[in-house]
Amino acid sequence: MTLPSYAETVENMLVEMTMIQNNTALMQAAVADGRERGQLCFRCHGDDGNSKRDYIPNLASQNALYLFTQFEHFADGTRKDYVMSKLAGHLSKEDRINIALYFSQSPVAKRQQPVESNAKGEQIYRSMCFACHGNDGYGNQQYPRIAGQPYEYLEKTLMKFLHKDPERQNSPMSSVIQNMNEQQMKDVAAYVAHMP
Repeated sequence: MTLPSYAETVENMLVEMTMIQNNTALMQAAVADGRERGQLCFRCHGDDGNSKRDYIPNLASQNALYLFTQFEHFADGTRKDYVMSKLAGHLSKEDRINIALYFSQSPVAKRQQPVESNAKGEQIYRSMCFACHGNDGYGNQQYPRIAGQPYEYLEKTLMKFLHKDPERQNSPMSSVIQNMNEQQMKDVAAYVAHMP
């Protein structure tokens, strides 16, 4: 007997998630379960997905399919983080789906940012970033919502891409920003942090 490949298994789970999203009763049950099982996430990402620390991303209003896919990347080692890699590997398939659905339903809370938005950052966003992350920064199932993320998290992440951090080497961002400098990274992070 041949076991299904990892890719086929993930694809099946994404199909299952979409079916849940299209059924009101199943969605309500999944969100309730996700809130209960997501308690381990609350310490860093907040009860409602609005992070408690500025260097940690919001999960609130993140696209559920994108969140689930990132869980899988942490579980299979594609992405590495001391906490997330361990956590993702210990959650069941249903837990990962339900937690992603729970956080996707929470609104992003406006937060105090340490820098002001600026026109240079908006110009960069409108000329490059919108192609993947959308006009409003809400992303899609392949690319994350970045609007309203903490400035510190955005800046730190962009610098990792800019300086070719091995943890981020598989991302399309590396080629997108290859001709940008640190100040441009900071400008676009400031603009995105203030997007609603």
